[in-house]
Amino acid sequence: MLSDLPPTAGRIVQTLLTAERHLSQCELADRANVSARTIRNYRDRLEALDLIRVDENGYRLALSFQTTTERCDPVVPTHLEENQTLLDAADSLLETLLTPDRYGDPADPLGSALFWPPDPERLLEHPMVGPEMRLAAALSATESIEDNQSVRMGSPLEQQPLSHTTP
Repeated sequence: MLSDLPPTAGRIVQTLLTAERHLSQCELADRANVSARTIRNYRDRLEALDLIRVDENGYRLALSFQTTTERCDPVVPTHLEENQTLLDAADSLLETLLTPDRYGDPADPLGSALFWPPDPERLLEHPMVGPEMRLAAALSATESIEDNQSVRMGSPLEQQPLSHTTP
C-alpha cells in the first residue's frame, strides 16, 4: 500500500484503514508495529496531504470507518471534497516542512516551486517530497498542465506604442 511512501508510513495508513474507531498514538504504534516516534515523524506530512486526521479522540484515516454509522455520514479527504489542485497540496506539504524564510524563496530548491510562476509538478520527482507529491497528484486527479491553453476574451486591443503616434 502506498508504494511510493516509506514502508513505515504505509503500515500506519494500512492500520488506520482497517480501524473501526479513532486510535491513540500508542495503540496505532502497537497495531502498525512502528514506534510512536515514527508516527510523530510522519504525522505532519500525512495530515498535510489530508490522508489522516488527528484530534482529541486520536488518529483516523480521512475516510469513513467500516461501520454502519459512518457509511451514512461519509468522511473523505479534502482533495476529493473540493477542487483541490496539486499546487494546494504542495502548499500544504511545504508549509509543514520549510521554515518561513525558505517558503516561496526563488533560490530554495523546494520553496521555489511556489514562487511565480508556481511549478508544483517539478516536486513530483524531488527525492525529499516526491513520494508525497505523487500521492497528492493521484488524490487530486491532477492532469498535466502542459496542454492547457490561454483564452483571450473580448475584442482585440487597439493600442500602439507612443513612439508610433504622430503629434
